[in-house]
Amino acid sequence: MFTRDDVLAEARTWLGTPWHHQAAAKGVGCDCIGFIRGVAEPFMGKVDIPLDYTPTWHLYRAEPRMYLGFKAVAEEIDSADALPADILLFGAGKGPAHHCAFLTLEGGLIHCYQEAGRVVQHAFSDFWRPKLRHAFRLPGIMNGSDG
Repeated sequence: MFTRDDVLAEARTWLGTPWHHQAAAKGVGCDCIGFIRGVAEPFMGKVDIPLDYTPTWHLYRAEPRMYLGFKAVAEEIDSADALPADILLFGAGKGPAHHCAFLTLEGGLIHCYQEAGRVVQHAFSDFWRPKLRHAFRLPGIMNGSDG
């Protein structure tokens, strides 16, 4: 078993890792899915979310690839019930969810995206809130002091 504190502590060790499409190597490179997979791996073992996608797949296909990938490995929850260390999925326009992040204790986000160029932590701003589509919880996670 592992706690929300454990997951967020691991996620913070990835801060500054450069963005690199389809990678999942702390300090070397990752994209949003690779970041989530890499953070979860010490607690869950290898997390298998298919990585056969181009950086712009969501612009051309209405397939909910990311959603289905997370649904296969995590528990879907109502986004209003998301707690720190839960995974949030985001989308833009009418396309499928195509980005993911961890929710933090402070109600912020830790994630990796191309525009930031690396893993970053910041507020869950008005830019991100309307893009929220889904939320997931890692199986086996226990509440720590963050409750």
